Order: sequence, then structure tokens, then C-alpha cells
Amino acid sequence: MAILDPPPIRCRIGDLRLTYDGLLPLIGTFLCVAALTYLISTIQGAITVRNKRHGSRPPKLPYATPLLGHLPEFLKDTMKFLARATAKYGPSTPVRIQLLNRYMTLLKGAEAVTSLFKSSRDLSSEHWLVQVLVNAFGVEVTDAPFYLADDTGIANHPDPRSNMKNPEHRIFHLVFKSVHSGLSGVSLEEMERQLVRNLSSQIHHTDIKSDSWTQISDLYGSLIRTVAFKASVVSLCGPHVFERIPTFDADFWTFDSALPNLFKEIPRWLAPASYAARDKMKKHLQEWQSFAHEHYDVCQGQQDQREWEEFFGSRLMRTRHEFFQKMPLSKETIAADDLGLVWAATANTVPAIGWMLLEVLQRPELLQRVRDDIAHYVSLDPSDPTQMVVDIPNLCSRPLLQSIYAEVLRLRSGTVINRVPTSNDFHIRGWHFKKGEQIIVSTYDAARDQFVWNQGTIDDPHPVNEFWPERFIRYPDNPNSGPVLQKITQEQAEKTQDPMISEPTFSLDGTAGSWVPYGGGTRMCPGRHFAKKEMIVTMAIFLSAFDIELLLDKDCEIQPDLKYFMFGVMHPEGKIPARIRRRSFQ
Repeated sequence: MAILDPPPIRCRIGDLRLTYDGLLPLIGTFLCVAALTYLISTIQGAITVRNKRHGSRPPKLPYATPLLGHLPEFLKDTMKFLARATAKYGPSTPVRIQLLNRYMTLLKGAEAVTSLFKSSRDLSSEHWLVQVLVNAFGVEVTDAPFYLADDTGIANHPDPRSNMKNPEHRIFHLVFKSVHSGLSGVSLEEMERQLVRNLSSQIHHTDIKSDSWTQISDLYGSLIRTVAFKASVVSLCGPHVFERIPTFDADFWTFDSALPNLFKEIPRWLAPASYAARDKMKKHLQEWQSFAHEHYDVCQGQQDQREWEEFFGSRLMRTRHEFFQKMPLSKETIAADDLGLVWAATANTVPAIGWMLLEVLQRPELLQRVRDDIAHYVSLDPSDPTQMVVDIPNLCSRPLLQSIYAEVLRLRSGTVINRVPTSNDFHIRGWHFKKGEQIIVSTYDAARDQFVWNQGTIDDPHPVNEFWPERFIRYPDNPNSGPVLQKITQEQAEKTQDPMISEPTFSLDGTAGSWVPYGGGTRMCPGRHFAKKEMIVTMAIFLSAFDIELLLDKDCEIQPDLKYFMFGVMHPEGKIPARIRRRSFQ
């Protein structure tokens, strides 16, 4: 009887129809409001640009969604959104962006970015860094006030406006100083020796034969990334990290793949796997730290003249833990801070190494040129065949190798540099920026500015979105060579009285404010010198030790994984099959 009785079904259908009928006016109203909002914001932006005077606030990027601002577009496709923001109002007019209740300004143009870096004393990035440490790396919320209380800056002398009295609590200065000193001078030289030693040992013990090819399903994920990551981490932290935690490598890259969710502050209940990956890495680092402290007293570290020892590894790392001992921070937070350091030391250089090798391996003629360059500076140690000898200063001064390094960082890096004005009277090129409101720079879009970068000639074009291994080389007989447009090269030469060159040279001239993979100003990455050598040396050792052939379809082009856009150097997307065999040194 219930099956044959239709009224209840008709009732539901009727209710549903009423629901849709009721939604139609709401949808229409929303579309009208969105259109009106976009029209008004477009007109306001145009008026701001047209009536600009010194002290004007930058125009706002047009948007359609009240209250949310640009958030839906930003979350849907960040790369496309930043490209639209970069193109709006021309190449040098900054634009304001609204993400819910957060406001920031996207700075554009090489001159404006250079001005930003020159104004470092009036800027800060520490509060933004605390936000990253808490959300991405898991610094305990209860410890965040300790970080936020440090308003002394990173310079040797505290900011005179600061009220902090305890110099042992200047965490940002101490962290910056430890990295700067730990990656320069004799400390840098020891890190370089450790890197070569670790790479050599791994490659010697790799199960790859010289008399036959070994086929591997993923050259980058299963070989390049594994070897480069372990060599870097052991150089920084010592060997016991991997001895105590055999899954450290795999767990780190699982965490790295989860970072986009963490950076975007997606709640734990919506991304439980991302938070679990972070928690696992924090526990790993707590276990290693506990072991290292049991075997080494960091309070005596200043008396230890060694630049590297097995338990904490580098002087940089044991210096960190010496000043951490004097701070009221939990073990969980110290592990999170170390996780941030390990990530900063590897998450950009390792994929960059991968790209350098992949770009060279895809071009047989370039591969031969690179091998010719490398051959003079990489050899086997005659007293220990498990070790290689690398003439790092001369190897890393070769123009072609440096150009490949710089071009990979230009093309494959997509990050956002963040600065915050610390005074109410902060201006760049006549625009006024409010105290405490973020100023951001998109390195991806700056690296593709067609008003800056050399794009070859009509007969030999090299678009900004393609890899050109010689983009950063200046040739004495070619005025169209070098990284930037000829007019910029001429302007640069007039300003600096640049002498005529007699041989091909690596050049960054004219790229200030456009080639910014390490940031700029006083907060420029202090590890950039080691990073450059690490990338070039690792590529050289791989190409010296192995013959590698990529097994790609003829028309297949290796693409970056856009999931990592905004977070540094993007990884190659997908698996990259190859075959490999060991080479014999001449």
C-alpha cells in the first residue's frame, strides 16, 4: 500500500522545486553583487593609478567577492592569480590584495624590488616567519609569544626601539648569525669537504655496474633526490640521523609534499595526513636530538675547535643547540625549528640539483660540453678509490656551469618573498605602504619579466619560459649575449664603467630585483654560497660517475609539479625513467 501511495513522493518533489525556485533569486542577487563589486573595484583602481601622487596607497586588484576579496581566486590557482596581479596596471605599479581580513601588496618591477631590499632596516619578516614556523613546521603555539617578543632584528646591535633586555633571547639574530658564520670561512670549507665525502661514499656503494645498464623507474625520486638529500643532511647534522631513523629520507619527502596544505593553514581535520607527516618528522628530530645530547655536551662547543663532529655534525648545528639550551623553549618547538632548518637547507637545493641534471641530460651536445668542463676538476682519490677529489673553487667558477645553475633557479623557482614595514612612513617609488601590512614579491613572475630578460634574437629565440643554458654568459664578440636586454646591459656598463670582456664570463649584471632566488638585502639567504657549490658539485659528481640515458617519449617534456608553487624550487612532476651505468675515470 505504501509503495502505491504517491502523495509523500509528490510532496518531496514539490519541496525540492520550491527550494530551487527560492535559490534562483539568491543566485541572481549574488551575481549582480559580484558584478557590481568588480565594476566598482575596477573603477577605484583605475582612479588611484590615474590620480597618483606621492604618498598614495597602491591600487587594489579588482575582485568580485565581497568580504572574501581575492581569496577564492588565490586558492583556486595561485600561479594564475599572481600572474594576473603582476600584469594589472603595468609592470611597475604595485597592487593590493585582500585575502579575507588580510591585506598585502604585490611589488613589481626590478627597480621597486631593489628599493625594497635596500630599505632592509625599515622592514621586518620576523612575524611572518613565526607564522610559518607555527603553521608549517609545528612550533608549539605556547612558545610563539617567545618568538614574537623578539623585536630586536637580526643585526648585531638590537633595534633601538626594542625593549628586550636579555641578549640570550634574541632568537632571530642568533639563528641568522649561526647560519652566516656556519656557512662561511673555514666552516664553509669543512661543509664542502663533508659534502664531497658523503656524495662519494654513497655513489661508491650504489648498486650500479659499469659493464651493463641498470634500468630505474624514477631517476629523480629514487636516485638523485635520495643521494643529494642524504649527503646534505649528513654534512649538516652528522650520520646518526639516518642511523637512528632509517626512514628519515622517505618521511621527510612525505612531509615536504604536505607543506602546501600546512602553509595554507588548512585545518587539521581537513588535512590529517599532512599534520601526521609533520608530527612524525618532529618526533624523528626529537629522537636524534636526544641521542646527540647524550653523546655531546653543546655547552662545551665553543672550546671544540673541530668544524664538524659526528653527533651534531656541523658547527652551525651545535651552535644552535648551545643557544637553544638558554631559551625557555619546549623540546617539541626546538625539533620544529630544526625541521625548518633541514627543510630550508634541502627542499630547494635538492630539486634544483635534479633540474640541473635533467636539463643537461636532455641535451646531448650540452652534456658533452659540461663533461668537458668537469673533467679537469673531478677525479678519484689515488689513495682511496671510494672517494672523489673535487677542485671546488675552479669547478664552481666555470661560466657554463654557473649559467646552468642560475638558469635553473630562474626558471624552476616559484616562491614569495615577504617583508613588513616597521614604520608608518614607508615609501617605494612614491607609493605609501602601511606599517605592519605585508609587501610580497613573486620570484616566479620577476624571473619572467620580458622587459628585463634577454630572449635571444629573431633567428635564435629563447623565451623567458624556456631553459637556455647560456642565458647568463656574456661573450666578448656578441653584444646580444648576457642575462638581460641589451639596453639594460648598456645602462649597467655606463653606471659601473664595466670594462670590455676578453673571454666568456658568467654574469648577473642587470638582474638585481629580477633574479632573486635567495631574497635580498640584509635578510638575503646566508646559505646561498654553500647552496651554489652544493648544486654544481653534486651535478659534476653524478655526471662524472655515471652514464645516464633518459627513457622518455620523443615528445615528452619534463614539467614542474605546480603543487609546490609558492614554496621554492618546484620538483619535477611524475616519474622519470632512465637507464644508468657506472663510468670509468680516465
